[in-house]
Amino acid sequence: MPLKRGKSQKTISGNIKELMKKPSKARSKGISTLAKKQGITRKEAQRRQAVAIALSSAGKALRKRKK
Repeated sequence: MPLKRGKSQKTISGNIKELMKKPSKARSKGISTLAKKQGITRKEAQRRQAVAIALSSAGKALRKRKK
């Protein structure tokens, strides 16, 4: 499951969709740990991790939320 290269919104969205499919064993463990530490569901943890990986591979930063 190699990710597509590029910085466009279409490429990033495609990579997120690809990462949201069945995660590998190592990612699955990371998702569980993230969910427990942050007190969120596994699905939400998987989504956050997919977004972070896709943006990282595109060389873009994750936008911070305003408090």
